[in-house]
Amino acid sequence: TFGSNSSGFILNNYSDQDSLANVSRLAIAVALLFTYPLPFMGVRDGILDVMSIPSSRRTDKVLNCLTVVLLTIFTLLAMRFTDLGLVNAVGGGTLGTAVVFVFPSLMFRSIAKRSLKAGAAIARQQQHELMLVMSLMVLGITVGSIGVYTAMVPDI
Repeated sequence: TFGSNSSGFILNNYSDQDSLANVSRLAIAVALLFTYPLPFMGVRDGILDVMSIPSSRRTDKVLNCLTVVLLTIFTLLAMRFTDLGLVNAVGGGTLGTAVVFVFPSLMFRSIAKRSLKAGAAIARQQQHELMLVMSLMVLGITVGSIGVYTAMVPDI
């Protein structure tokens, strides 16, 4: 509503003397403090899975070292990116596009390939449908890229 006159973190628009805004800031800090470990562990374990490190090699030393490295990276990123509006816009543009256009298209393509490997002939209509789905994925990626670009270059 207020464009560039509004902070990306909406509570920063309120006075430091506003007691309700301060209570809200405290509530957000507490919520972040107690919810951060859960998604962080998911990211850490996901990285270990992508790196194909078996459970037997996931010792405390490995977990602690990876935790320190990830926390350092996330802290440096947080120090660099202070505009939460930009972070939300870029995250929304990329993740929204992925959830709406990319993931369903790739799942459909995977199912079609699996049925083809099973010996089922793909009908002409299904081939057209697969082409349409993949075209929609490309369109979604294009629109999402434009959205991310627009968020990062606000003078457009």
